Amino acid sequence: MLACGVVGENGSPRFSLHALRHAAASLFIEQGWPPKKIQTMLGHSSITMTYDVYGHLFHDPAKDVDLMGEMERGLLAA
Repeated sequence: MLACGVVGENGSPRFSLHALRHAAASLFIEQGWPPKKIQTMLGHSSITMTYDVYGHLFHDPAKDVDLMGEMERGLLAA
């Protein structure tokens, strides 16, 4: 976990479970998973809740992929 950067030098988590869950859901959307499947995976009681939290990511999946690639390139360049 140290080598992957998931925990800090002192062994404390660098990311909360909530942050990891949100990242996973965002990646599911980026990969084109159906919203209903994402709702089920996250355990949301309704599709409305899924759209309330992640709806902004569904608008333009192709643009989201481009933006994520741009972000990745920026992170790797640092």
